[in-house]
Amino acid sequence: MEPTRDTRATLVDLLDRVIDKGIMLDADLMITMAGIPLIGIKLKAAIAGIETMLEYGIWNDWDEAQRAHAAEEWRRKKKRVPLLEGEEVILRMFSSIWYSEGIYRSWRPGHLYVTDKRVFLYRKEPVEILFEAYYENIEGFAIERKSNLANKETDYLYLFLNSGEVMLLHPTEAYPVREAIEGRMKELGLFYDEMNPPVMDENVDKFLKEGEKLEHCEKMWYLMELPAPGGTRRRTWKSGKLYLTTKRICWWYDFGGYVAFELRLEEIRDVSIEIRDLGGMLKEKRVLVIDNACFSSDEEAMRAIEKELRKRIIMTTVEGEVETETCPSCGRRAPVMELLNEGCKECGWMSPKLKKRRFWFNSEILHSSARRNKG
Repeated sequence: MEPTRDTRATLVDLLDRVIDKGIMLDADLMITMAGIPLIGIKLKAAIAGIETMLEYGIWNDWDEAQRAHAAEEWRRKKKRVPLLEGEEVILRMFSSIWYSEGIYRSWRPGHLYVTDKRVFLYRKEPVEILFEAYYENIEGFAIERKSNLANKETDYLYLFLNSGEVMLLHPTEAYPVREAIEGRMKELGLFYDEMNPPVMDENVDKFLKEGEKLEHCEKMWYLMELPAPGGTRRRTWKSGKLYLTTKRICWWYDFGGYVAFELRLEEIRDVSIEIRDLGGMLKEKRVLVIDNACFSSDEEAMRAIEKELRKRIIMTTVEGEVETETCPSCGRRAPVMELLNEGCKECGWMSPKLKKRRFWFNSEILHSSARRNKG
């Protein structure tokens, strides 16, 4: 290859030259400062189009490997869906499945096939069966409507298997899929149950411990303590989710991606919904207080967490273990017998039975006093 020189060459001419003929660089560079050599570079390079490289015997092995890989992928893509012998497709629909094994946790997309023998989710590239269940292994179904990652209301399908697994699927349309599966199971004489949607969440796989199961979760704001300039700390509201498991209550910080608050169930000493002055623009607001931790959400969500916690905790007092309840009027916690027999010491609330008992007691005192005065 003879070198040439053309002072009128443009960038397009240069690129054409590189792709067609290629260029060779053989240079010794020295970088100096104030006459002092600092860095030495010995550069040898060949730059050319792939066809030119292959013509001169460069990268032949790489080219053969790439062509073999592309040919194999093409053959795999051209393959038909891996149906069993004599298997017929009843319904085909795009779907995804929540995968949370090992370190990989994500929605994995594919096409869901409901056939006369089984249900499976097939991904074309790379070729893989993401989920498979024969009808005799399906125990029940549940459909739950909730918000997806784009905050759009959509339906999710749960399949309960006799192995104890619960598969979470997100098909384009959940009800037609369930109807197709139910119809085929009825034809086969198989029984199934209508289940309640399990408590599942994409975050829990990141912090659940061995043997621990999720029982309830709600979106909650948490009055979180954070470091501030000058070595001080300040409290500010942060958004996340409050989770109740079989072993503890914990709050997941959405932005930080970690558990910022947790208490074992046996450590909880008080739970209540109170009105607190939060200062600033918030002023007085109803909040959920778990021991000294403060959470905020809509009334229904706070009541749900409070109700679930009451089922699981026993308040410990000086007198021993005493079952407690909150005042229906002000939300103050007190021993159940105290509320029933004495009423609330905070706001004066009394149960209907207590009101009636006190009414007759006061009436008896008035009659007795009237009789004495008359006598």
